[in-house]
Amino acid sequence: MKLSRAMAVCLALLLSLGVLPAQARQVTDEMGRRVEVPAEPKRFIGLTPSLTEVLFALGLGKRVVGGTTWADYPPAARDLPRVGPYVSPNLERILSLKPDLVLANKEGNPPWVVERLSALGVPVYVTVPVVPKDLPRSLERLGDLLGASQAGRRLAGQLKIEMAEVDQRLRGAKPRPTLLVIGSRPLVSVGRPTMNHRLLTMAGGRNIAEGINQRWPRLNLEYIIEAKPQVIILSTMERGQNLERDLAYWRALPGVGDRPGVRVEWVSSDLIDRPGPRLGQGLKDLAKLIHPERFAKEASRP
Repeated sequence: MKLSRAMAVCLALLLSLGVLPAQARQVTDEMGRRVEVPAEPKRFIGLTPSLTEVLFALGLGKRVVGGTTWADYPPAARDLPRVGPYVSPNLERILSLKPDLVLANKEGNPPWVVERLSALGVPVYVTVPVVPKDLPRSLERLGDLLGASQAGRRLAGQLKIEMAEVDQRLRGAKPRPTLLVIGSRPLVSVGRPTMNHRLLTMAGGRNIAEGINQRWPRLNLEYIIEAKPQVIILSTMERGQNLERDLAYWRALPGVGDRPGVRVEWVSSDLIDRPGPRLGQGLKDLAKLIHPERFAKEASRP
């Protein structure tokens, strides 16, 4: 693959400084790729906000040398040097930060990012966060990969507990027709192939957009009126949104939010869009919104 002159200079600089590891081990990432990684990686970059969050949760925050534009959790992540948005990161900026291991996400990072970084000699381990129930195992594998096995098992164990609690509380509950709104201009929901759809199903919802053969279906009001959702959950990723205005709009919308018994709610997109340690809390928040009666006893505890 042809590299720009600046990239070639960066690669030569890394080699001259001895940044690329002399010793390496081969691992298989979640895409089945064989990747050579340092025996003891010391400098990390996560190419999505969720991967940056995982690195901090594993106790490796001091080794994280860069993050993408919206990597803002935990608060310490806000001080990281930025490498651009996860859909189009700045490769020269990444090289300048001298990572010895980059973590990528198949769902968020385009294939060319992985291909070009690999061609530049930077090890890239790719995760595939599509099935929420697979996330605990993914956290364990990342812990083993990064020399934080105990922390990885702890995170995985906590996530399993949270998922099991939701499953127990919803046992026997009838799925409720639910609309999950992740974009309001235009109106965008979630399709069957996405992690969000699977999380919504685990939370006791019946996704009204599941029959549309798109990952991120754009819906019109006629479709929503005909589908008759009982719960509408706003979780838009749009920054700077006016939440109170949007909630009021949906609650007053004729034939949708103003129907008797329909509830319009909100959940933090950071909790249900980022496949990381807080996904269990996001699942529980969704389940509470869809089936509040199943969590009534929890609210009454002292």
